[in-house]
Amino acid sequence: MSTTEADRHFDEQLDAFERLRNRINSLLGKFGSPDSLIRDGDYAVHGDYSGHPQVVVFVHNLKLLQPALVSELQQLIREFPGWEIELTVTVRGHYDDWPNMGLYIRPHEIVDGLQRQYFPKEFQNLEYEGARRGTAYD
Repeated sequence: MSTTEADRHFDEQLDAFERLRNRINSLLGKFGSPDSLIRDGDYAVHGDYSGHPQVVVFVHNLKLLQPALVSELQQLIREFPGWEIELTVTVRGHYDDWPNMGLYIRPHEIVDGLQRQYFPKEFQNLEYEGARRGTAYD
């Protein structure tokens, strides 16, 4: 790939990232509040494009893991073939005593890496239609 082709590809990917990030922010805003400089919110959408076709969402409120919202995020990602949304659980007060966990939402699947035994009882039975458990290779 020539430099010009590589630059064009990067610009296209960056544009897709920004459009997807904005759509995710809009959707999540219907279910909770974003982090801001003056207040802790329910989530934060990572704003930097890493060069990978992925948008990372840091979930601070487990209510944002509800199956209906995850289903809407999957519908959204289907408009962006080859991309995924990573929901990373980052509940304040549990940075040190909970392991890294989350969901990978892809157009064709949901990879479930949640470790529900750490969650309060009301969130331990979360299930996602068509999901599979995550592996070390995901």
